Amino acid sequence: MPELTDAARKALEGRNFWALATINPDGTPQNSIVWASTHDGQIIFNTALGRKKPRNLERNPNVALAWYDPESPYRMISIQGRVLDSYTGDRAEADIDSLAKKYLDQDVYPFRQEGERRITYLIEPIHVSGQ
Repeated sequence: MPELTDAARKALEGRNFWALATINPDGTPQNSIVWASTHDGQIIFNTALGRKKPRNLERNPNVALAWYDPESPYRMISIQGRVLDSYTGDRAEADIDSLAKKYLDQDVYPFRQEGERRITYLIEPIHVSGQ
């Protein structure tokens, strides 16, 4: 398994927003801005069930992530990867709270909708480029 570069790991562990591309049923890309982090050399992100990302990932586990440094726009990271695993339940709910702490400095994710269920995806990096 290719490993994340130090630059990619540092960018993922920072408070950076990532563009995540998944593949729609017709083969076109679907892009979303996500919060991301790392866990044991893999990339994690969390979303709500019922959205387009989970539906796309059920059919096709291939993803692409991109980030650029707003202070130096020619500095960027691009990652192609594949979903290795996903999980729901208490662990996914804890993950969104952890991401809310990282990105919003709030202990509990403040944008939960009533009845919303969260899912966390673990992504294996396949190709990493950038600095």
